[in-house]
Amino acid sequence: MAQLINGKEIANDFCQDLASKVKEVKRRGIFPKIAMINASDDPSSEIYVAKKMAMTKSLGILSEVYKYSPDVTQEELASLIQKLNADASVHGILLQSPLPRRMIFRELVNLIRPDKDVDGLTTINQGRLFSGEPGIVPCTPQGVLHLVYSVHKSIAGLQAVVLGRSSIVGRPLSQLLLNANCTVTLLHSYSKNLPEICKTADILVSAVGSPMFVKRSFIKPGTTVIDVGINRIEENGVKKIVGDVNFEEVFAIAGAITPVPNGVGPMTVSYLMSNVLQLACC
Repeated sequence: MAQLINGKEIANDFCQDLASKVKEVKRRGIFPKIAMINASDDPSSEIYVAKKMAMTKSLGILSEVYKYSPDVTQEELASLIQKLNADASVHGILLQSPLPRRMIFRELVNLIRPDKDVDGLTTINQGRLFSGEPGIVPCTPQGVLHLVYSVHKSIAGLQAVVLGRSSIVGRPLSQLLLNANCTVTLLHSYSKNLPEICKTADILVSAVGSPMFVKRSFIKPGTTVIDVGINRIEENGVKKIVGDVNFEEVFAIAGAITPVPNGVGPMTVSYLMSNVLQLACC
């Protein structure tokens, strides 16, 4: 039976330390601030932004939300980003996704100054990560790595398999694992023999957005399993949130596993706050 990796508890400990650091920089006259842009009417986006706002308040980080209706134009958002780029009181800018379909997320993100790119999603910051240079790293991959280290003192030489190749999770996480001297396999929708390859993993991370996709047959005994997926399903008329991993099946064989919810999610928000602090202190 697996060790349960309680992301909520680990995030709480991390944030206690973060709150102390925020107080220290405030004593030095630095007041970390994040600006969040939300142009979506997606209920999930509203929930995520509310969670981020609550976290900023609990840590003493300043925050401001710029809420737009979905009929906002790309030009209007571009103008706001340029305004925030020039505002010295704003240290981090977050562009909440998803955006309305007609908008090009990558173009808008790349308007954010790299030294205010709190999500680490600009081409410049992602290039720095893949070049091994200092920069802001996306929040979820940092949170995943933190949870992995809560189980393993060292991961050098371990076999890591990452399911999903998005620029937000899969690709940057693969690079972080490589930087930690793991042997990394990155799988995606065109990959063949997924169960067989996954079964080689000492560390398996799933970020494919497919409910309960990872089954017991994917896992070798003792594997550390990190479930990034957040999927809303209806089962017997009851709506619930599940991960990419069939938790009950995998829990019986894994060495350690994150739940959904209260696994990776709290760590993602925590590292967003950490990135704000990092940018404020640059």
